[in-house]
Amino acid sequence: MVVGGECIFGEVAGEQLYDSPAGTFIATGNLSTARSSHTATLLPDGSVLIAGGAGRTLTQYAVEGELFANAELYAPDNGTFAKTGDMTLPRRWHTATLLNNRRVLVAGGSPQTLPGSPPRFLFTSTAEIYTPSVLVAPPALLSVSGDGKGPGAIQHANTYQLVSPGNPAIPGEVLLIYFAGLKDGSLIPPQVAMGGRMAEVLWFGNTPGFVGLNQVNVRVPTGVGPGPTIPVRLTYLSRLSNEVTISVQ
Repeated sequence: MVVGGECIFGEVAGEQLYDSPAGTFIATGNLSTARSSHTATLLPDGSVLIAGGAGRTLTQYAVEGELFANAELYAPDNGTFAKTGDMTLPRRWHTATLLNNRRVLVAGGSPQTLPGSPPRFLFTSTAEIYTPSVLVAPPALLSVSGDGKGPGAIQHANTYQLVSPGNPAIPGEVLLIYFAGLKDGSLIPPQVAMGGRMAEVLWFGNTPGFVGLNQVNVRVPTGVGPGPTIPVRLTYLSRLSNEVTISVQ
């Protein structure tokens, strides 16, 4: 997703999506407010929070434009932007960080430009929290014990048998990993790390025949293990799951 920014005519309201398989950009909805120097934060529900920034028109190009405290949300389902709550003060060049509690920490930045040539900028040490209307839980890897700890609910793809110390995984083979928290119809794949190495994701989606259960099929990366308690973690929409373990030969 590429959104906003500055061009010769001032700030841009247009937004484009990059299609990586096709290698092309596709135009989609426009921002409610054209802006640059803003932040764009991917939220756990798949929407994107656009916050703050600055804007100016062509007639204002030789001077500093307006600084924004407003924010808006991009909905990927229909490609539109909608206004959401304002920040407590205007900010540009700030940071926006998604926290593990599913909220966004907005910190620092410049809330004011002082007149002069060249212009001078004031900066702030303040910070604030954005709370989405819906707090989506992070992904949860299933475990054999049912408490999200210890050996994971992970099967060999060729036999559907559980991976265990007596039946360990082998680097290069395909495994079925079960978890919860995948957004319905999501086109964004989860990322799976085994022993600190990224596994190749072959397929992901809802597990056939099991409502609310998600599945990701991965290939065990080479160089992992050996060992009976190799850590496995999953990242989805910038959210990190719990950790389970797997036996690797």
